[in-house]
Amino acid sequence: MTMKQTVLITGAAKRLGASIAYFLAKEGWEVVLHYNHSRDDAVKLSEKLKKEFHGREFPVIQGDLSNVDVVMSLIEKLPNSVESVQALVNNASIFDPGAIDETSPDFLREQMAVNFEAPFFLMQAFKNTFGKGSIVNMLDTKIGKNEGSHAAYLLAKKSLAELTRMAAISFAPEIRVNGVAPGPVLPPPRKSADYLQEVIDKTPLRRQVDTFDIAASVSFLLNNPSVTGQIVYCDSGSHLT
Repeated sequence: MTMKQTVLITGAAKRLGASIAYFLAKEGWEVVLHYNHSRDDAVKLSEKLKKEFHGREFPVIQGDLSNVDVVMSLIEKLPNSVESVQALVNNASIFDPGAIDETSPDFLREQMAVNFEAPFFLMQAFKNTFGKGSIVNMLDTKIGKNEGSHAAYLLAKKSLAELTRMAAISFAPEIRVNGVAPGPVLPPPRKSADYLQEVIDKTPLRRQVDTFDIAASVSFLLNNPSVTGQIVYCDSGSHLT
């Protein structure tokens, strides 16, 4: 891989996005770090990567992915130093609870906007702007189930999984499209480590998924030229139960 390979990662400032960014940077990718509210975290990560991996810029860009106008123009507004992007990782998401009978129109629109519409239009812009490369969509191990506690979120991720397979056909052969469905990696917002351990204990491997396990799955999909339309469940077997 050459130093000219560039990947745009949404939601790259912290948590899983930051781990993916570091992993790909270590492999030689130039990484464009997108954030919405976490500017300080994004800048800190960029500076860390610059110090460790000399000769690369690791530019930082801001964008509210709940705003479709911002999403549609995000790739157009990449820094001048970014001449081309070879890969897109749709990692940014919001995860808020709400059963079907509790979901308001505004809440549904917000969850769908960030978790499905933003990846949809970023994929569209990637294809129309660069014409070739690779896309990885971050999903959720629960896309194969019908748990109702986070109905709008899960419906958005289910839709994104179907879009992944649809785009793999529509964008071929120039662009490969795949997905990674993580399992118990980090405690969800407003949940404790004890909650996460309960989830881990119910998986076949009874093992917490490391963020770098997820990043390695993303790397595999970006680097394997013969794989498209696949969803890799990196979840300690959670999807089997």
